[in-house]
Amino acid sequence: MGNKRASWFVPLGLSVAMGVALAVRLALVWTELPEPFASHFGRGGQPDAFTSKIGFLVAMVVFGGGSVAVVFASPLLLRLAPEKLISLPNRDYWLATDERRNEAMNRLGGVMGWIGAATTALLVVATELTVRANLERSNLDEATFIAFLAAYFAFVTVAVVQTFRIFRIPNVSVGPTNG
Repeated sequence: MGNKRASWFVPLGLSVAMGVALAVRLALVWTELPEPFASHFGRGGQPDAFTSKIGFLVAMVVFGGGSVAVVFASPLLLRLAPEKLISLPNRDYWLATDERRNEAMNRLGGVMGWIGAATTALLVVATELTVRANLERSNLDEATFIAFLAAYFAFVTVAVVQTFRIFRIPNVSVGPTNG
């Protein structure tokens, strides 16, 4: 089952790489960013709320990084949770034995890992669009944001459908019958 566990590390590695790339990007343009910093955008992408640069950075790290961390930590925390708190398709089958429970947690870890990577990508795109709008003293590029948001929701929808598929009860062949 090593490959299934390793599949969790690929999206985690991608998320870390995206986070590092964003941190480098922010470091490179930090002195060019305006004070106050446009932190929220309304209709038409017009800025409608402002904060300090450091306030925006802290909010992104705490709330953005925190939400991604929760997604990645969920499968690990579920390993410790009592069975009655775990909800997944065909739960009784997948939690019936330690071996199946371990397999279920590995599968769930893979799905949650990719959702975590997609969430990271969405947050990185939103932050980059916010930084660009501030650097250019312009409106947020709503079309790009909406396209990425739609892609994110489509991805999560596919991941949920995939979760039902990977938690089907497998056909178990017991071998030929004599008779």
